[in-house]
Amino acid sequence: MSELSPFHEILPSLEARLLERGSLGMLLIDASSLEAVETEYGSAAFDEVRARAINALVEASGKEYRRNDLIALDEPGGLRLLLFLDAKRRQSVPLGAADLRAARARLQKLVAPALARAAFPYLKIPPRIPVGQGVAVANPLVGTKRLVDRAFLGALETANLERRADELMTLERLQDLLVREQVVTAYQPIVQMPDRMVVAYEALSRGARGSGLERADALFGAAEQHGLLVELDRLCRSRALLSSGRLPSHARVFVNTLPTTIRDPQFRGKPLIDFLEKANLAPRRIVVEITEKLVIQNYALFLETMAYFTDLGMSFAVDDVGAGYSGLESIARLKPAYLKIDMGLVRDVHVSVVNREMVRAITALGHAIGARVLAEGIESEEEAAQLLELGVDLGQGFLFGRPELGPEPA
Repeated sequence: MSELSPFHEILPSLEARLLERGSLGMLLIDASSLEAVETEYGSAAFDEVRARAINALVEASGKEYRRNDLIALDEPGGLRLLLFLDAKRRQSVPLGAADLRAARARLQKLVAPALARAAFPYLKIPPRIPVGQGVAVANPLVGTKRLVDRAFLGALETANLERRADELMTLERLQDLLVREQVVTAYQPIVQMPDRMVVAYEALSRGARGSGLERADALFGAAEQHGLLVELDRLCRSRALLSSGRLPSHARVFVNTLPTTIRDPQFRGKPLIDFLEKANLAPRRIVVEITEKLVIQNYALFLETMAYFTDLGMSFAVDDVGAGYSGLESIARLKPAYLKIDMGLVRDVHVSVVNREMVRAITALGHAIGARVLAEGIESEEEAAQLLELGVDLGQGFLFGRPELGPEPA
């Protein structure tokens, strides 16, 4: 697919339409959020994603908008895609505000999500792609470029208003969820690899149905964006532990948490003892799980607080080991009870030599420090067989069981 032209390169065509009709309707699809790909993964990945996004819009021609609509960019290499709408079938009837709103709604519903998906797998959460609208009104005293610039600024303003309104609505939903404690906990089994006996469950939190934040990535992404991650983490931890007291008494419970929240005064001393009694949950059954990245970033904090909980009988697990951080030395010094191998290394481990050797090294390290090694995200018998051969102790994934909702706390 050839690169789209900036709108100033098609000014003669725009001027002809403007003079013929007296006005020119514009829709602006603001895909500038895709710039995050370049920041995190480099220009080659960004170019790939940008090309896919543009192609998604071009392929919608004749389906979600008319073939005679003109497509352009705001600037060379830009990420704001402009759609100059063709006249209505009755040429004498100009495009009105209602027509623009209808076309905009169609793009918001069908085209913008396709552009957002172009960022996968670089951005796991599809970015918001707002759509704005603007109108250029013919004025013989003003040049075409100036008139189109005005329409562009108007369309950009409506797109920004849409983005901000969406952010505020998400914030309201999140705040309501926190106040009403509308999170639910699903539990996914963890099995021993040799005999596949269930020995533990991981608590996985998500927004309650109807909250608009049902997906875990949407829930925690919104909390991070609005500075409410600690508040959400405290709620999820509390709900997970209260519900897990009703799981089989032999099973341990893996609970994800942030390093900062393990210093929560409500998670220490008498409040903690009272809470665990209410949950009917012995400390020895609790495994506090923190990602490798957060362990490395908060090593001193983590080291300081870990002893308090292990003295009570709790265990620690380091999650996402091998996900790209170089913290194996620090992990070894911490001596956690469990190492959870990142699912990226588990996927196709039976055919990937690199993944296999990484898993072998992590397993050897875990056993050397007395930790049990857990592989997550196992989906096939071939992966399970290879992991068992490599000495992995525990497994988790769809092969053994999907997350299932636990009982609501009393």
